[in-house]
Amino acid sequence: MHYSIIKPKYKKEEITIDKGSLKTKRKFAFLLEVGDKLLNSREFYANDDVEVVVDYSFSDSKRPKEKIILYIIEDLTKE
Repeated sequence: MHYSIIKPKYKKEEITIDKGSLKTKRKFAFLLEVGDKLLNSREFYANDDVEVVVDYSFSDSKRPKEKIILYIIEDLTKE
């Protein structure tokens, strides 16, 4: 590994989901890929632990809803 900082470029998206349906997983920043959905937008050190959105649901039921902001990686620069 010849880099220490990961600089993603993001597209911001606000979504509505069923409250409590958000599923995430932890991933090292050096494993991030274009298309990954994150809950925060910033630069990372290569060994930072990053929370990536894996799944969520939205239904027409009366279940409470919440709005969240996702940051979708469009491009990655590794320095």
